[in-house]
Amino acid sequence: MATVRFSETLKDSIRRKARDMFKESIKKAEQDYPSTWGDKIYDCFFPADVLAKFNALPAYAMKEQGHVDFRGFTGAPDEERKEYHFSEIRLEFSSPRRWPDEFKSEVTGFNARYGSGECIWDDTRWDWLKPEVKAYTDKINAEVAKQDSLLEGINKLMETYSTLAPALKAWPALWDLLDDDTRERHKRVVERNKTGSDTLDVDLNKMTAAVTYSKLTR
Repeated sequence: MATVRFSETLKDSIRRKARDMFKESIKKAEQDYPSTWGDKIYDCFFPADVLAKFNALPAYAMKEQGHVDFRGFTGAPDEERKEYHFSEIRLEFSSPRRWPDEFKSEVTGFNARYGSGECIWDDTRWDWLKPEVKAYTDKINAEVAKQDSLLEGINKLMETYSTLAPALKAWPALWDLLDDDTRERHKRVVERNKTGSDTLDVDLNKMTAAVTYSKLTR
């Protein structure tokens, strides 16, 4: 009887399901930033006396903005760039803020472009923000590292075994990453010959814990 082999299509499907397991935890980490960032960042754009003049003007004199889109820092050292840059997040102001017609980076210390912006690394007004941004990206990167570790283990598993049955025997949690069609095909298969190595250079318990954690946090 035919065996269920690890075709490239099946491998891609398993990898995709493994990545999907971490979508919610990564998304949660990406959304877990201080609600005060919007107001605090805006207050650093201009000196207090300039902001007072903005607010003293009649409503028709300036436009107002309800948020600022933010991606971290530009100009950070290469070895630290990943820790201070991230996908765009929208920082809502607690109330609309006066917005100048020309938003210049040399004045604000903020490089705004294409509807989003980054704080300039060497501008000292953002020194307070650097540790907060790093704490934020550390949480995101920790979830991504868990995802990468699981994918690395899965890839080694699929390299070690050319067919599904012995891989499932070595790591039963793989079952959770199979689509329904593959599960049905496996049920109809009698695996006669074991292929690959009996020894896997991966932490199967750690991989199982990652799958279990994902189930509990969905």
